[in-house]
Amino acid sequence: MSNIDFLIKRGEAYFSEGLFGPAINNYSQAIAAGDRSSQLYCLRAKAYLAKAWEDAGRAPFEEEAYEVWAADFGRRPELGLALADAAQAVRLDPKNNEAYYGLGMIQVDKRCWAEAIAAFDKCLELLPEDTEAMYWRAVAFDEMGDTPKALETLGEVIAFAADCSEAFYMRSQILTSKGDLEGALQDISKAIDLDPEAPEYYLQRGKVLSYMAEKPAGAARLAEAIEDLSEALRLDPKFAEAYSWRALAYMQAGEEKKELKDLDALIALEPNHAEGYRLRYECQVACGRRLEAAMDWLYLCFLKPRAISDTLTEAGRGARADFKKLSGN
Repeated sequence: MSNIDFLIKRGEAYFSEGLFGPAINNYSQAIAAGDRSSQLYCLRAKAYLAKAWEDAGRAPFEEEAYEVWAADFGRRPELGLALADAAQAVRLDPKNNEAYYGLGMIQVDKRCWAEAIAAFDKCLELLPEDTEAMYWRAVAFDEMGDTPKALETLGEVIAFAADCSEAFYMRSQILTSKGDLEGALQDISKAIDLDPEAPEYYLQRGKVLSYMAEKPAGAARLAEAIEDLSEALRLDPKFAEAYSWRALAYMQAGEEKKELKDLDALIALEPNHAEGYRLRYECQVACGRRLEAAMDWLYLCFLKPRAISDTLTEAGRGARADFKKLSGN
């Protein structure tokens, strides 16, 4: 085995162990030693991408916080290095479908959706049955707001690979946003059948069932929602979003003590979760815990100063409405 082959093999071994820095170092040494192959640049791009995810840590789920996290992640230096390597891999071998796939994935992480679609299109020209490229192409279409194209592409994924749980999961999310709860429930149940150990799938079904519980004659769905959300937390006890949704379900069920316990867990996991403090404030008030409610209100105002003005505005509207009602105007 040549020195270059040894470096590549050792880099792959490091990568498989989750040691992305040493993997990058070995791939870089192999490139410096004279291997300028498209595949080696692909390997280093993949390692740079994995290191970016490792260093970024777990993303918050609250929308505003997530957008800040995602924007920051898109500027990570490793992504720039990965992009340069993937582009070089494509230049060295324009028929390397894996290079185009890697290029597309990096563009997804940089939130450059049109560029990602172009890369996945090229990948699929070279390998039409690449369902992973199809799936991420659907993600890019959805992020661009092209829902019909996203649904069409997910249908193609399922036609090629009926065991692709991720495609059913994503289609369930899109159908939920469109108000097709029955279709969403069918898809997410299929995803769970295919992969019963994925906590995010139980969260999604819990969401769908919670929405169904709000419909006329849908109260029976609430217990099912709580059961699914509890299963999500059994599989991942640090799943902050599942605590948030189960707290809402408990609130809907009138179980304030259980709601409060879940909100405590949510805030422990995400101390800057403004909506969590708002919900806990309301729950503290309902439970008659005035001091605790006041503390949560102060935290909420610190994290989201508009909470004060929004409340005053709402109070003003209520006062005006009461005045008009009492004065007969």
